[in-house]
Amino acid sequence: MSDQTTALSIPPAPRAKLGKAEYKQRVAAVRATLLRLQFQLRDADFPVLLVFGGVDGGGKHETINLLNEWLDPRYLKTMAYTAPSAEEQQRPRLWRYWRDLPVRGRIGLVLSGWYTQPLLDFVHHRSDAQRFKQQLEQVQQFEKTLADDGTLILKFWMHLSAEQQQRRLHKLAENPLTIWQIKPQDWKHLHLYQRFIEASRSLLQATHGAHAPWQVIDGSQARERHLEVAECLAQHLQQALEQQRPAPQRRRFRPTSKRQLSHTDLNSSLGKAEYLERLKKAQSQLLRLQQLALHTQQSTIIVFEGWDAAGKGGAIRRLVRPLDARQYKLIPVAAPNDEERARHYLWRFWQHLPRAGHLCVFDRSWYGRVLVERVEGFAATQEWQRAYQEIQHFEHALVESGVRLIKFWLHISDEEQLARFKARQADPLKSWKLTDEDWRNREQRAAYSQAVEDMLARTSSAQAPWVVVAANDKRHARVQVIESVCRHMLRY
Repeated sequence: MSDQTTALSIPPAPRAKLGKAEYKQRVAAVRATLLRLQFQLRDADFPVLLVFGGVDGGGKHETINLLNEWLDPRYLKTMAYTAPSAEEQQRPRLWRYWRDLPVRGRIGLVLSGWYTQPLLDFVHHRSDAQRFKQQLEQVQQFEKTLADDGTLILKFWMHLSAEQQQRRLHKLAENPLTIWQIKPQDWKHLHLYQRFIEASRSLLQATHGAHAPWQVIDGSQARERHLEVAECLAQHLQQALEQQRPAPQRRRFRPTSKRQLSHTDLNSSLGKAEYLERLKKAQSQLLRLQQLALHTQQSTIIVFEGWDAAGKGGAIRRLVRPLDARQYKLIPVAAPNDEERARHYLWRFWQHLPRAGHLCVFDRSWYGRVLVERVEGFAATQEWQRAYQEIQHFEHALVESGVRLIKFWLHISDEEQLARFKARQADPLKSWKLTDEDWRNREQRAAYSQAVEDMLARTSSAQAPWVVVAANDKRHARVQVIESVCRHMLRY
């Protein structure tokens, strides 16, 4: 039998019971080791996630409480979840988990996390096998994204037999200090025990991997359970702190040969009269569609990228002008701050996802990873190369949850950009917009052009399309943006 099959065996292989003296001796040793490793972790560039799942009454609460006693709680974060709140229900399912991720150098303890709802929905026939599989694939992608960024993920599945679970629930219910752990659904789940076990086996097999391994633990033996978790954490944390980051896997990256930018007709323009007429009509339609979206609780995210001085600000102002300010938010994206750099680069964007029915506009976005961070060397080669797939998974999660997503690249010629730079430089009301960085970026226009072409080719889809806007004429660009948003909102 393979090690993986043994590790995932339900029920787990029996463990020898520990005497009190041996337990105390091993606890003292592992506590000292964990405290030393936790101190070293504070200066490391990765976080740790301990994910707890398993049978109701399997000892997850007690083990987490004990870890909070054994370790320095100032550098621990317990991430415990109940049913989604109204605010959480208005966002994609993974939103609340992304929001709570610990910073680098800290340990997160996850209770009733991202596995709970898919499992419960399947067991209670609220989802079918295909939906269960899709949700587990989404979770696997989520964990892979975190692990690729360096997160150490360890997962523990606490098992009890049906008889052990029944005795455990009765014991918890009889103690006034532990009765709070029992919920009405726990007794209902007891009657669905066999279906839970079958679904759990499928879950473990589907989501076990080297980047986020499961360990099945006998939940009936408290001493052994506590030590198994603690010693497993100590072992893996020691290895993670000792080893250098593995050499990045070389990916075969072929820049796209497509030239969407050069095929964009930059001569498109609008006269003032036609511009005002189409602008008014498009803004009126957008207002109606946004009011309908608020009624149907369907969110919209609009991403703006483009060359410096391409007119993103002006297009955004015309886009939101007819809307109720309470129904949209504008997120200007600059270089990440210290808090944002201490987490996965997508973390800060998950924080700003709109409520159901609302509209969110990103002025710059997560595409900075494959644009400025790629060209300027702020991201390592393997980081920006894997970002295309990470972004696809991120956007798929948004669209799957019902979010309408549309992305704009505002394109202007090199000559037009230079003319706008000089005009800004001479205008005291606009000169603040022009920085030394803008001039430096112009010198790398060829590198940025290739990065944009790769971005457009690798991350555009029918449900999350890129729209390249000819923006040499600002009037044309502003109208095209609003009309494109309206078409997308009507289609999806």
